[in-house]
Amino acid sequence: MKTNELIEILTDDATPARPLRAPWRRTALWFAVSGGYAAALIAIMSHDTTWFTRISLSRFWLEQATALTTGVAAAAAALLSVIPGRSSRWQIAPAIPLALWLAILALGCLRDWDARGAAGLVVGTDWPCTMAMLLGAFVPVAAMMVMVRRGAPLMPSATAAFAGLAGAALSSVVACVSRPAPHATTMTVVVWHLSTLLVLVFTTVLFGRHLLEWPLHPRLTAMLAKSSGSVNGRRQ
Repeated sequence: MKTNELIEILTDDATPARPLRAPWRRTALWFAVSGGYAAALIAIMSHDTTWFTRISLSRFWLEQATALTTGVAAAAAALLSVIPGRSSRWQIAPAIPLALWLAILALGCLRDWDARGAAGLVVGTDWPCTMAMLLGAFVPVAAMMVMVRRGAPLMPSATAAFAGLAGAALSSVVACVSRPAPHATTMTVVVWHLSTLLVLVFTTVLFGRHLLEWPLHPRLTAMLAKSSGSVNGRRQ
């Protein structure tokens, strides 16, 4: 393929691109939409909205704060990942609140063990939280996928993973706050919430990376196929 032919294909039907807003503005927009959806779900699913106001331990609220921060940081990372030329340091942004979130959960497990022994590590059944997380992640993940498609998803798998983490972390807050009573043990949160989070991230990567792949121009695809056929013909 000649250079002038490639340039002609790349400029064929080219239209002016509208510049994207600053990443922090897009993150704020995502949070406004997703946060409103999460608040609506909490209001709808909560049978008793007063129990969590009686929680004396600040660990519960610190856990929700780190989960929420993880979601916002992952959303920012996803939006930054579709801007070519950005520093790769944004990739570690979600890792900091995520590590704090996991540390708080680990501390909760240790406290349960110290207070109740082996009974403090019992894992209870928690399908309602799983269903709440799946429902709570739907709009945040969908909104993020729409937003990142407007950029340049050069790393579709990484972008999809950040999008999944953003929605899953936010939905964990929905599941915890909308419960009729606190979890019996922190280990239940670790097993059910983190397992659901991993499933959501994996599913988003599995399907999202195909949605974010850039389709090649038909003429470029045909010329690449022709060039490949010519090379194979010479080798034979």
